[in-house]
Amino acid sequence: MKKGYIAITPSTGGLQSTNHIVGRDEIIKDFWKVLKTQSIALFAERRFGKSSILRKMADETPKGFIFLYIPVEGDKTLNSFTDKLITHSHEKKLINKKLKTRLTQIWNGLAYIEVHGVKLKKITHDWQKSIFELFKTILETNNDKIVIFALDEFSIFLSELSADDAKSVLGFFRDITHSPEFKNLRFIYNGSIGIDLVLDKLKIDKRNIGNPLSHMRRMDLPPLTPKNAQYFGNCLKKGLEIKITQKLIENICIEADNIPYFIDIIFDKISKNKTVLQQHIDDALIEILNDTTSKNNINHFYDRISDFYPRPEIAIVVLNHISKNKDFTSERSIISNTNSTINHNYNDIIIKDEIERLKNDGYLIRKHANDERMYDFKYKLLKKWWKINKA
Repeated sequence: MKKGYIAITPSTGGLQSTNHIVGRDEIIKDFWKVLKTQSIALFAERRFGKSSILRKMADETPKGFIFLYIPVEGDKTLNSFTDKLITHSHEKKLINKKLKTRLTQIWNGLAYIEVHGVKLKKITHDWQKSIFELFKTILETNNDKIVIFALDEFSIFLSELSADDAKSVLGFFRDITHSPEFKNLRFIYNGSIGIDLVLDKLKIDKRNIGNPLSHMRRMDLPPLTPKNAQYFGNCLKKGLEIKITQKLIENICIEADNIPYFIDIIFDKISKNKTVLQQHIDDALIEILNDTTSKNNINHFYDRISDFYPRPEIAIVVLNHISKNKDFTSERSIISNTNSTINHNYNDIIIKDEIERLKNDGYLIRKHANDERMYDFKYKLLKKWWKINKA
C-alpha cells in the first residue's frame, strides 16, 4: 500500500485512471505469480473491480510478460471475436499490417493456410486457423516472454454463441495451451457472470464439453480488506475535500461490505455535504437500497438468475426466504419453504443443487451447526436490497 493518501474522486462505475485503483496490489501480485505457470478463470460479482484490475495489469505489466486486455462483451460471433484478437495484437505492435490483413482474410474464407504438424484435436474452422497462426507468430517473435490474452466478460460472450460454437472455442483454447509449442500462452477468462453458469447451460443442452477449464486456476476476486477499504475511503475524502471522521469512513466500508464500487457510490452521494454526519450516510444507503431504476442499482443480481439459472423460480424463492431471516437459515427450512411456496413437491436433490449453485455463484455462504447446513447471504447489502425489493 502506498504511504499517504492520493486524491481520488468518485467514478460511480465509469472508467477510473489505473493509478487510482488502490487496495489491490497483493491480489495482483498473486495473479502474476499464477500466470507464470497457468491461465486464470477469474470470477467476481459485477462492480467488484475486475475490469479495473485487468486494465491496471495491462498498464503496469512487469518484465517477462506481454499482456493484452481485450473486452469481448458485445461480440456475438466467432468472426468478430477473432477480428478483435487480431486488431488488439496489431495495436500492440505484436503483428504487422500485412499479417493482420492475411489473418483477417483467413477467417473470412478468402485465404488458405496449411497447418502442418499440429497435434491439436481439431483445427477445422477458418477462425481457428487464423487464431492459431496469430498465437504462433506472437510466441515465436517473443519466445522469452509469457503472452497473456485477458478476455474481459468472456462468459457473456460465450453465452451469446450457439452451444456448438461455445464448446468449440473453449475446447480449442484448452487444447492449444496443452501443446508444447504454446507453453508460454496464457488466458484470463473474466466475467461477472460465472463461467460455470455457461458451462452448466451447455451440459443441459447435452453437449459433451469435458473439462474446458483444466488449464486454468479458478480465482475469485474478494472485496477489499477492511484496511484497504478504509484507505480507499480516505483517498476519496481527500479528493472530495470533505470533513468526515475516521469512524464514519469505517462505517461506510462496513455498510458497503468493503466493495469498492459501493464505497465509491456512498461517497458520491454524501459529497454535497462539506461536513459528513452519520445521517448523511444513512440517507445514502436508503437511496441505494430503494433504487431499482438507475445504473447504480443491484438489480443485476436478480437479472443474472432470470437469464442464466436452469431453475430460476427455485433460486428466487430460496433467496426470498433467506432474506427474511435475521440469521442463517437451515437447509431443511429452505427446502420446506420452497416446496410450499411453489406448490410443487421438488426432489430435495433438485433444491439442494440450486442452493449449491447460489453458493458457488457468490450469493450465499454456508456454515454447519447442529449437524445441519445453514445458509445466509454473502453480503449484507445484497440481503437488505433483496428483502426490500424482491422478497
